[in-house]
Amino acid sequence: MTATSAQQWPPKPPRWVSDVGWRTVVGGLLAGGIIHILATFAAPVLGSGNAFAKLRATLPENAMVVVPPVAPGKQILPYVPPDAMYAMCRFDLTAGPVNVTALIADTGWVLSMHTPQGDNFYVMPRQLLRRDEVSFTIVPRSPTEHGRSPKIAGPTDSQVVSPTVEGLIVVRAPLKGIAWQAETEAQLKRSGCTQVKG
Repeated sequence: MTATSAQQWPPKPPRWVSDVGWRTVVGGLLAGGIIHILATFAAPVLGSGNAFAKLRATLPENAMVVVPPVAPGKQILPYVPPDAMYAMCRFDLTAGPVNVTALIADTGWVLSMHTPQGDNFYVMPRQLLRRDEVSFTIVPRSPTEHGRSPKIAGPTDSQVVSPTVEGLIVVRAPLKGIAWQAETEAQLKRSGCTQVKG
């Protein structure tokens, strides 16, 4: 029997391992988990290259833009699915409410609104609508109204209170095929986003 085979198996852990109590190990794991969760939630807010910052440089303010079809190397944002076409409006309520009109033409079409951090605060799918065309006014949340905004008289049907002054409106239209691309683009162009004139 050699000296190596005479060694104890399994080998003893280093002394510092036995000096660390189980409470310290559990505390370290909990602290690591909490830090991981906080970092995950903070990343969209603190990240320097967030999606809204890129869209701010690309999209005009309070104007609906039909985004060109997704192609390799030609995407308004990374990872945009190529099976749909989009119209987008970067709204800013600093100067007042914004009127939105949109054609939600067929099943699968969706109008959604998002905060700069990417939170979705309003969704209007085609399946829930009784008509194709919709119109509403986006109004800022008023602190003096305890979260309720004053009624704005105008040609729109309703109001949507935005939790942020800036945000993004997206009209998503499923693309049935290349043959329908021109028709889908023409329908998306019927959507609009304009500042309410005071």
